[in-house]
Amino acid sequence: METGIYVRVSTEEQAQEGFSIRGQEDKLKSFAQIKDWSIFKIYIDEGISGKNIKERPAIQEMLKDVESKKIKNVLVYKIDRLTRCTADLIYMVDMFNQYDCAFNSLMESIDTQTASGRMFLKIIGIFAEFERENIIERVKFGRERKVKEGYSLCSHTISYGYDRPKGQKIQTVNLQEAEIVQEIFDLYTNQGVSITSIARRLNVKKVPIKSGVTWTQDKVRNILLNCNYIGQVRHHVFDKEREYSVEGLHEPIISRELFFSAQKLLEKSRKISPSKKPNAEKYFSGFLVCAECGYKLGAFNAKNNYKNGVSYYSKGYRCVNRALKTCTTGSIVHSKVEQAFKDYIEQISTFDVTEEIRQAELEQKKRDNLNMVDLYEKKLRQLDDKERETLSLYVSNDIDFDSYRDIKKKIDKDKQLFRSELERLQEGQEEVEINEEDIISQFNENWDFLSNEEKRQFLLKFVEKIVVSLEKEKGQHFRTAKIIDVVFK
Repeated sequence: METGIYVRVSTEEQAQEGFSIRGQEDKLKSFAQIKDWSIFKIYIDEGISGKNIKERPAIQEMLKDVESKKIKNVLVYKIDRLTRCTADLIYMVDMFNQYDCAFNSLMESIDTQTASGRMFLKIIGIFAEFERENIIERVKFGRERKVKEGYSLCSHTISYGYDRPKGQKIQTVNLQEAEIVQEIFDLYTNQGVSITSIARRLNVKKVPIKSGVTWTQDKVRNILLNCNYIGQVRHHVFDKEREYSVEGLHEPIISRELFFSAQKLLEKSRKISPSKKPNAEKYFSGFLVCAECGYKLGAFNAKNNYKNGVSYYSKGYRCVNRALKTCTTGSIVHSKVEQAFKDYIEQISTFDVTEEIRQAELEQKKRDNLNMVDLYEKKLRQLDDKERETLSLYVSNDIDFDSYRDIKKKIDKDKQLFRSELERLQEGQEEVEINEEDIISQFNENWDFLSNEEKRQFLLKFVEKIVVSLEKEKGQHFRTAKIIDVVFK
């Protein structure tokens, strides 16, 4: 009987109750051998809670294999390894019966082919769900108590400026990072340097960061808002109604006076921030992509003053990475973007391509796509063979669990890549005859007569993205906007 073995463990259970992946797996493999069952596949969800089945990739894969009748039996160590939710358990039992798939638990002898067996299974499921809810309550209580005793949870990530080695309860000061934290507070509070300028300085100095590649405004702002640096511990950070802080056991990095001065400046900055202009006036917003760094350009309004004292506003777009010193593309005035866009479309429409050449290019594109489809399908078949071979080696204990998991992760990653490329190519076969001439013709005939809102609707309907750059022509002092590519939907 083709059997799918399912194993699951959450971090807490593995540490507290000993439900290790390898322990479950060894017992289930031995049990299947005694029963003379053929192991089709071992499905592993590691470090994942049993509260639902939607967020567990392995169990989703197993259920698909049940639907396709690849496996005729599901084997688990205990029922709560499968799920701790009664509703999910009932759903899966009904599904197993629908597709004539048996279900077996090593620790509970249950025959799901009988009414009494299904009833007993549901009763056990109720107790499993009850236990899960108790675990949740205990974890919440433990976290609350830990915070109130002054320990940092570090559940999301450790605060910049601190370290907490494994097994250590109290976070310790990272001297190098602490200097950067002190510098950030000093620049913002005492020297009046803006958050954007602080991020730019840190990027120019190539100061390392705990998460991400570069310093951003949000990362600097989060440091300025973090009460960890005055020796406090915070809880429910992302829930403003429940958020609170208490005195912690760790060493502070800055003084309370400096921290609260920064909070006053941040609050004042929020109150005087101007509101954004209507999006319709900047109808290219969301479509422009920087040719240099690949990031989207954001819209802005600038107040300019003539010599006679008269003020006027100009609108345009800028790459956010320019302010962070990770891109050299500057600001582009809206009118120049529009002219560059019109020039690009007009240039496309002037190309003289015969119908024979167009059809030849179309046929060649189809052939290229078909060749790539065959190649990717072959690659996927090879990966399937490699996956079965690796599983066979693992079941026969020729390779250990860590090696099996590493190989499987690489195979899954490669398969996902090839599948996405295959899907894109197959969709391209159906949409290869998209007629851009009609779009260009409509653009040239109607663009100047459209309102701002209508122009934005036109872009939303036909355009995916517009790649733009700033280039300096010979004899010019200033760089001009140039459209590199327009990707149509």
